[in-house]
Amino acid sequence: MNTWDLLGGDAVMEPLLADFYRRIATSPIAPLFPPGVGEPGSETFRKQFAFQSDFWGGPVRYAPWRGHPRMRMRHLPFAIDQAAADTWMACMTASVEVSAMPVEVRADYLLQIRNIAQAMINRSDTPGGSAP
Repeated sequence: MNTWDLLGGDAVMEPLLADFYRRIATSPIAPLFPPGVGEPGSETFRKQFAFQSDFWGGPVRYAPWRGHPRMRMRHLPFAIDQAAADTWMACMTASVEVSAMPVEVRADYLLQIRNIAQAMINRSDTPGGSAP
């Protein structure tokens, strides 16, 4: 059994990510996302779902569609500071908490997702500062 299956696979991740993007759409970081991000089946949702499927060892969906993830490069055009990463993680954590993801894998999932969110930071919270 791969990690994607341990997390619950498509049956867990589709509704979890749909809930996540509904939360993002009403959050302070909504302007960083395209209009309609909270709508079912948005392109942003589809990209995230495909990426997570690949990342966690599920069906390969992202690479054939979008190529190598190059996540940091793809996020450079967006001003992501620590506050934005924290808001993103708060939305993800809330979505995981109400999901059908098995309780015993949630902490590890969120730890890895937090690492990815931190890697996307490209601006300092301090005016004139630089990101790591």
